[in-house]
Amino acid sequence: MSTSEKNLEGKRLSFYQLFTNKKYSLEIPIIQRDYAQGRKSSFEVRELFLQALFEYLDEDIPNRDLDFVYGSTELEKEVEKFIPLDGQQRLTTLFLLHWYLSILSDNFNEFKEVISLENKSKFTYLTRTSSSEFCDALLNNKIDFDKLLSSDKNAKNSLSKTIKDCGWFFLSWENDPTIQSMLTMIDAIHEKFSKSKHFYDRLVNVNNPIITFLYLDLGEFNLTEDLYIKMNSRGKTLTKYENFKAKFEQHIGAQKWEMDKPYQLTFNKINKPVTTKEYFSFKIDTSWTNLFWNYRKLKGDPNTYDDELMNFIRVIVTNQNAIYCDASSLDILEYLLGTFTARKQVDYSDNISFYKYQSFKVLSKKMINYLIAALDALENGNNKVKKLLDNSFYFDENKFFEKALSFDFKLPEIVQFHSYLKFLIVNKNDKSGLHQWMRVVYNLTENTNIDGAAEVQNAIKSIEKLLPHSNDIINFLVSRSKKIDFFYGRQVQEEQIKAIVIKKSELWKNEIETIEQNSYFSGQISFVLEYSGILDYYETTNDLNWTVDQDLDFFNSFKKYSNKSKTLFDILGTETNKDFHLERAVLTKGDYLISTTYNRYNFLSTKKNPRDYSWKRLLRLPPLTANEPEKTDWKNKRNYVKLVLDDEKFFSTDIKKSLKDICKNVPDDWRKQFVENANLIRYCSQGFISFYSDDDIKLLMHKQLNHRHREMFTYNLYHKHFQNQEVNFLPFTKIYQHEIKSSDDYSGLVLKEWCHNKIYYQLEIYKITDKNKYVIYFLKSKGDRNIENYGTEVKTVLAGNKINFDADNKYFMASKFTEASLISTLKKICTEFNKL
Repeated sequence: MSTSEKNLEGKRLSFYQLFTNKKYSLEIPIIQRDYAQGRKSSFEVRELFLQALFEYLDEDIPNRDLDFVYGSTELEKEVEKFIPLDGQQRLTTLFLLHWYLSILSDNFNEFKEVISLENKSKFTYLTRTSSSEFCDALLNNKIDFDKLLSSDKNAKNSLSKTIKDCGWFFLSWENDPTIQSMLTMIDAIHEKFSKSKHFYDRLVNVNNPIITFLYLDLGEFNLTEDLYIKMNSRGKTLTKYENFKAKFEQHIGAQKWEMDKPYQLTFNKINKPVTTKEYFSFKIDTSWTNLFWNYRKLKGDPNTYDDELMNFIRVIVTNQNAIYCDASSLDILEYLLGTFTARKQVDYSDNISFYKYQSFKVLSKKMINYLIAALDALENGNNKVKKLLDNSFYFDENKFFEKALSFDFKLPEIVQFHSYLKFLIVNKNDKSGLHQWMRVVYNLTENTNIDGAAEVQNAIKSIEKLLPHSNDIINFLVSRSKKIDFFYGRQVQEEQIKAIVIKKSELWKNEIETIEQNSYFSGQISFVLEYSGILDYYETTNDLNWTVDQDLDFFNSFKKYSNKSKTLFDILGTETNKDFHLERAVLTKGDYLISTTYNRYNFLSTKKNPRDYSWKRLLRLPPLTANEPEKTDWKNKRNYVKLVLDDEKFFSTDIKKSLKDICKNVPDDWRKQFVENANLIRYCSQGFISFYSDDDIKLLMHKQLNHRHREMFTYNLYHKHFQNQEVNFLPFTKIYQHEIKSSDDYSGLVLKEWCHNKIYYQLEIYKITDKNKYVIYFLKSKGDRNIENYGTEVKTVLAGNKINFDADNKYFMASKFTEASLISTLKKICTEFNKL
């Protein structure tokens, strides 16, 4: 290395040594921005930096570097000034920390003597005159920390409040953003360091300084800020990744490793032992980055992979944290996962800094080893990630790597990615069991509720226990030698059953995986095992030791129900099922609706909340610990689907016709309306009805009665007899079924807009609780409704049809009409009205 190259490494100095050893004054130039670390909005940066300074001083280990400080010097009136081009934020915070601790430790006069000249601060700002004046004032007016004013409400500002109350503080200074930030920083320093006066001696120790930086005077090399520009990413400020990388490498080097040189690098075909830091630093700038370069356009600047690599590191940190965190530290895992709960925090950011990671204490040696091992396992020359799996249904390597680099995981997916990485690390060159491992992991994670940090933690902890068996997971499942924690017990049971039959033959394996890979079932096929009799055999015998002939029978049965189920559920969300043929066909077999609170039931015909209200939910077996009535109830509902598949009219070759034919077998209860009329289910956009009895059913547009809803029977009447048949009910020119939004209102059929002799009339029809019975109301649409105000001819028609006046309510009514008698009566009345 040349002398110039060595010099360019920088000289290690402390803030205090700039003034004692170098005899400099330090001047923040006009071109620099205002002091920002003290801004209210910079809370995280400020707190994390102060925490790092506190820890460094508390640990009392010399030479804790704060990276480079670049600048130039110039001579003015025999005083050499150092003008920083980079580092002003750190230098300003250090100035304020020295000032504060000097007062706290009763060393203010000594500090003032070093840091000022002729009552002028040797640390000063040229951005504004007021900033410079404030620095002078701090060094010429000692504050008595024992006589601070009390803080304002909901604030910790006793020190800044006292300063602003001093006679030497000008009110105009409050308009200076640098002074505002300094005051905020002074309060933060006071809160964190008020009991640490012993830190001052460590801070100003010129022989073994604790907090240092690498000082580079560009003028010593006849260089200008051009060098700084080149060193600093072509004139841009250092990226978050570059800052993180520098601090992270320092952090790795500061760890005490069990082996001084645990890794090896090859130079000129010779293996050389290197430290963990050397290994990481070399690889992160060479072979590992070749992989990330292929994905540089996923996030942020398309010319760098900085954001992508930072996201990958976050994934590793998150998963490693999940292994070791407990219930008391779940808030940290929430933050790392970026959950909805975490994003509501005031200090949340998707860009997690080194100091934030440090504050969480998550950059452990185990995490560092995991990161290095993962990067080594994924390294693939100049190419994208290796494709080790022929089948991408259970795990798509490239897709998941892109998700990691974008930090765009659903919570089950982050568990799946961890499982994949750990398999590569644990099993090294033997990848023979990878397909079955990822298949089982996918099935378990996709069919277990993982919707929060606690579930991610428990899932990853369970995966860690399974890792020793990852390359032979089928035999592990067959043996049932150990309990599998956390994951849904029924899904674990299903995986054990499938493992046994997979070992029987390749035919079984292919058939199992074919139905698993149906996008709707997504690995959950316990209902097919149930329909084919395999589940019952397993639960009865605790094994599947059947004969060869039985094996063929079970296989054929399994294949039959797999194929039929796939055909049936593939129509969901398609044009084939736009009229809810699937739902209506199953209704002909029985009441399959899933119940919820307040007498609500769901048709499973919506994409809203599929976890709780979907066909997949119906087909999922209840927990192993469920009571027998619950198991029986769910089994009965699942059996209605089986009855459809077993119906002699069911043919996979023409599923729509099959279901329409099945729907012709109409039940003789409340289900009849829904089987005959798809519009009733269509109205329930989230699939809910309110069911109080066979004769009291509400169709809910949403989930609650305080939203839009309709009475089912009259809505059915409207579609069946009135819609597009208005001519049959003239003279009424407007007919509709009344939709309501309140449980206190009434939903029914309304026929209106008939005017006779300048009087407007309307007719209303409502369902009553008697079986299949309706009531008719006839009334004036407006005005006085006393009987004498109704037309004589109109009253004659009503009386002839036994529709009588209710003097108390001032309308005509007749009740207990059946559907047939209702329609017959209405048509007769309308015919007679038309003759008036």
